[in-house]
Amino acid sequence: MNTPSDFIFVRHGETDWNASGLFQGRTDIALNANGVRQAHRAAQSLRSLRIGRIVSSPLSRAIDTAAIIARAANRTTETDDNLIECDFGSLEGQSIREAMIRYDITRLEQLAGILPADGEQWAEVRARALAALNGLLLPRTEALTVLVGHDAVLQAISEHLCGCWFKSSHATPYLFALNDGSWTRTELS
Repeated sequence: MNTPSDFIFVRHGETDWNASGLFQGRTDIALNANGVRQAHRAAQSLRSLRIGRIVSSPLSRAIDTAAIIARAANRTTETDDNLIECDFGSLEGQSIREAMIRYDITRLEQLAGILPADGEQWAEVRARALAALNGLLLPRTEALTVLVGHDAVLQAISEHLCGCWFKSSHATPYLFALNDGSWTRTELS
């Protein structure tokens, strides 16, 4: 039986909507100047690693982050629609903080339970995230695959592999490694 490959997930660099604390989901918001700087820092932190593939969400903030990483690694990029951000429906463009107050939630993972009916439900996000992994992690290779996507997809992957959500940072590489049958997540800097 094949053993899954370790991989790196990089959340895209910051956008103006991220800086304002808004749900941006499928709205295609470009990186801001800080997001471009963050992507360059991520690329620098990955330079010493053996990277085989760089796969991105089709949204421009992820594509642009992936392109910066790819140039530094002398690689090309490809896209996978399964890495696209959650469709937040009527929450799109709304304040995350105000939604948390309105729905009386205190932890980010509780957002999965308040997704509106006109958006994508958490089970669908998880299924997409796992479908992306399914095709990218087998068979095990020496070179790492770098996935560039969004927080909801990253959280779905972390929840499935490591059993929990975590506070992620923009354009920060997270190494997911399989050791003795258990997945670990390590921030690379």
